[in-house]
Amino acid sequence: MVHLRKSGARDGVILLSGMLDAGGTVQVRYPTRTGALLRVDGEVEGAFDREHESIVIEAATGAQVLMEVEERSLPTNGLPSGPGISWWWLNRQAAQAPSLQLEARSTQEQPFKRTPSAGVPLIGHSHLDVAWLWTYAQTERKAMRTFAIAKNLLERFPEFIFSQSQPQLYAFVEESDPAFFQEVAALVQTGRFDASIAAMWVEPDCNLPSGESLLRQMLFADAYCTERFAVRPQVAWLPDTFGFANTLPTLLDHAGIKYFATTKLRWNDTTQFPYPQFVWRGPDGSDVTGALIASYDGGLGPERLRLACERQEPVVAGFGDGGGGVTEEMIGDARKDGYWVRPLDWFQTVDSRRDRLPIHQGELYLEYHRGVYTTHHDIKARNAELERRLERAEEAAAWCQAVRSPRDLHAAFRANLNEAWRIVLRNQFHDVLPGTSIGAVYDDVHAEYDTANGILEGVLKGTSSVLPRARAALAPPRMHEPQLLDDGAYAFQNGMITARVSAAGIIGELAGPDGRNCVSQANVLALYNDRPEKWEAWNIDAAYDKRVLHPKHGTGSIAGGELVVPFQYKKSTFAMRISLRSGEPFLRVELDCDWRTTRTLLRVENWLPIRAGEVTYGAPHGTVVRGATASTPQDRAKYEVPGQRFAMAADSQIALGIFALDTYGWSARTLPKGGIHIGHSLLRGTVWPDPAADQGVHAIRYAFAPCAGAGIGALEVAWWRFAHEPRVRLFVPEQENVLVVACKPAQDGDGVILRIRECDGHACMARIRSAGRVKSIHEIDALEREREGTLSIQEEMIVAPIGPFALRSFRVRFS
Repeated sequence: MVHLRKSGARDGVILLSGMLDAGGTVQVRYPTRTGALLRVDGEVEGAFDREHESIVIEAATGAQVLMEVEERSLPTNGLPSGPGISWWWLNRQAAQAPSLQLEARSTQEQPFKRTPSAGVPLIGHSHLDVAWLWTYAQTERKAMRTFAIAKNLLERFPEFIFSQSQPQLYAFVEESDPAFFQEVAALVQTGRFDASIAAMWVEPDCNLPSGESLLRQMLFADAYCTERFAVRPQVAWLPDTFGFANTLPTLLDHAGIKYFATTKLRWNDTTQFPYPQFVWRGPDGSDVTGALIASYDGGLGPERLRLACERQEPVVAGFGDGGGGVTEEMIGDARKDGYWVRPLDWFQTVDSRRDRLPIHQGELYLEYHRGVYTTHHDIKARNAELERRLERAEEAAAWCQAVRSPRDLHAAFRANLNEAWRIVLRNQFHDVLPGTSIGAVYDDVHAEYDTANGILEGVLKGTSSVLPRARAALAPPRMHEPQLLDDGAYAFQNGMITARVSAAGIIGELAGPDGRNCVSQANVLALYNDRPEKWEAWNIDAAYDKRVLHPKHGTGSIAGGELVVPFQYKKSTFAMRISLRSGEPFLRVELDCDWRTTRTLLRVENWLPIRAGEVTYGAPHGTVVRGATASTPQDRAKYEVPGQRFAMAADSQIALGIFALDTYGWSARTLPKGGIHIGHSLLRGTVWPDPAADQGVHAIRYAFAPCAGAGIGALEVAWWRFAHEPRVRLFVPEQENVLVVACKPAQDGDGVILRIRECDGHACMARIRSAGRVKSIHEIDALEREREGTLSIQEEMIVAPIGPFALRSFRVRFS
């Protein structure tokens, strides 16, 4: 019996201390719902939570015990899907009183001889959301407890293997307790604490981040694991992410990652994905071996074991969402029912029958959680802004290498860029960027984004101080003021496009140089009741559009060369500014909102006379084409879909691209009498889990671009002009279908990394003009490892073949 006394408190943790009155191998019991970390003589020995009431440790009589008990913390699993009594009760419960006692008694482990490959393969794991209904600081403590539980079990049960994803969690543990981290690192190097599934820095959203962000998730994860553990992760472990872009196989393959696993498509509300294991092929033809595993949380019950046998897959054992992991009871059950494996080893057995696996080509769309493309626009906007600023700062730092600025500056720029990237990557976690965390998380995120912006401001100032003045930003284009017409509408014209806009901001005519009108009625603000049955911040229900309202508009006027139209809906106010600038082939719309409305979806609706049955949307480093006819259950389920940068519809005569800066939810349906409707979601106002979601000021930017006859490459270039300030580029492709998607200092400081993308599905010999004098060039992958490739330097031109929809990366060294 050990009597504990309260010895202090810090950061939401109660400290209880005492002395063990028994030694040797002892069982320590401490029932708790909130979680507690056990230290004996200062060293981490284990942890407790609702599912882990007791642990076995080796300790001497009289050893000093310190318990770090969470004052308030949610359980590790079984959490509610919305507000109500359960949510209220969980948040009211606090830690037990310090007068509770530890019980110690002698115990002895039973020896076990493992029979290889007997029974069902089992993956020991704990899903731990980097933030969700808890903050990053709470997650750091959850990670400590989860890792401590796993380490204790690994030391006691030699057959056990524990797999953990997300290097961010390892980094939390390293920062919290370096000595304990070294013990974990030693187990990782043996392969029993398995980091082979830590192929991405966090388990990110895979629709909202840019393609470059997803590649950096892999780059930073690989660097961390190779430096700390000499382990190269091979499995993109994304069990809970809300759908996956069609380009993800291309990105994974470019980073040398062979395997992909999720469970989330099992949540589909309309159709079921048919394949437990499959080959997932990207638009460029590269592929990965994929697995849709039944679930990621729970024990070894008979139904889970039966389903695993039926699907020829492992059981993922262990409690999770809030960490915790495998229990001693599960290890006992495993001795009867299965054997522990690393996910990588199981995937390699799947590869032995890869030629017989079905092939899936296209996105893995989640038929659920369709609201995450829109919720918490403030976070999405700041993420997108930082992605653009990182692109600009990296290119400026690359320019410094090209013009041979002092070398000591290069290392400082790289270190600062890496620090900013780590902030961006952490906050792309799949419950943070989608907008589905508690408000306290977003307080932290905004503070971190402020830090990242400060870092990048320093990089940009530093680079501008050493670059020649010719590298300075170019002057912005001038405004073309609209003309008031006799009927009260406004006419816009800049020599590239013409438009007619009503005093309410509705676009009635829009044409490019060919003079063909590509809108019936566009830029119509609409409001819908937004009360999903469950998972409020996550979902938009199918019947949301049964009743539509419109905000009340005021009198339009011209100010600063723009048409300005005020709107109001209840307590929410909007100022819409429509403008046309010289040399720009698109009509800009800037919507400044003070949003004070809850459970209401704000959208911009557009009816187009385009006879198209499909729409092309931007995707991470690519595009995705989706049907708009609603002719199949799968198509009907896609009533709200993700798209980044733009949506574009075209027929043989006319085409229109709708550009978006940091809004991602779209819908498209063909019209009964011909034409197509494209809607775009802007704001919501959900009240759970964050009652203040979307409340406040927003600056929403989009544009309309007539694009008949243009390829995707030309559309991407036009979008870049819409989204970025003008600047002089270090690398410029000659072909319209080739796009420079990254220009950055190499991670090791040896040269500059150039990444290009083919946009239109046409193989070509890419010709990239360099503004710096190129000394050498080598093919690399996304992890900046050299690989075989055909390329050459012709004067200051880089020449390399590129396949349809492909990515290629190069290390460029300058003279």
